[in-house]
Amino acid sequence: MKLEPECVGCLFNQIMRALKTLKHDLLSEDILQAQKKLITHLSNININKEETPVIGKFVYDIVSETLNEPDPYKHIKKQYNELALEYYSKVEKIVNNSEDPVLKAIIVAAIANTIDFGSQHEIDFISDLKHFQMEKLVINDYDKFKDTLTKKTHILIVGDNSGEIVYDKLLISTIKKKYPEIKIVYAVRSAPIINDVTIEDAKFVKMVDLVQVIESCPTPGIHIESSTEEFKHYFYLEDNIIISKGQGNFESLYGLDFPDLEIYYLLKAKCTLMERLLDVKIGDFIFKKKTIGF
Repeated sequence: MKLEPECVGCLFNQIMRALKTLKHDLLSEDILQAQKKLITHLSNININKEETPVIGKFVYDIVSETLNEPDPYKHIKKQYNELALEYYSKVEKIVNNSEDPVLKAIIVAAIANTIDFGSQHEIDFISDLKHFQMEKLVINDYDKFKDTLTKKTHILIVGDNSGEIVYDKLLISTIKKKYPEIKIVYAVRSAPIINDVTIEDAKFVKMVDLVQVIESCPTPGIHIESSTEEFKHYFYLEDNIIISKGQGNFESLYGLDFPDLEIYYLLKAKCTLMERLLDVKIGDFIFKKKTIGF
């Protein structure tokens, strides 16, 4: 996806929120200097060509540079992984006892997408999780997905956030029980960026013990050009289903056409751009099959 009008103000707000969250005593002058770097960058690029994950990486490179910290969210990521793990067994039991465990696990994985420090809205993960049995998918292409599962041999899940990865793990284990013949691969970012999942998160929550984990790209969203060869291999694999987790990955793929690929977006709508593009409300949960032009 290319930059949309709604994105510009959000980028500046992300810098401010990130710096205030990560260093409470940072001077306003330092925040303004960081935002000034973004102004300069946006003035020098072709906004009709630059893709959003590349711009997003630049924003968080500014944050890291300002704080002199290559992984400023490291401790927060660990905190949310631990928090999500606390509720895992209880949620797993409810999922396993539900009428359709795969559908219920998809809903839980969408709710876990709440944990996003690049989002404009407050994180209330525990509240969402406690009430997950009442939640539903506002856009629900589960029947299409279920039909596709009987025809494909591989699934690639592109992860999004720390903490969230715990319930991606639940989704994977639930699918494996129902469809043991399907090989599942889980993709993480190739370098720290915001609170996105990396190989360290996958090891911490023991995702690596469940499925093959690969690294994708260093951007907060799928960027094919900067992705590893291994990721490209699995992304373009025949007989593959791709589950794209979260808004950053959605924004990266939106508007790009992959006519030979089966891609499903699984996310929580978190901004007015999502409201406009998907005709939903902020806070809605979405499981949508990607179509041409979308």
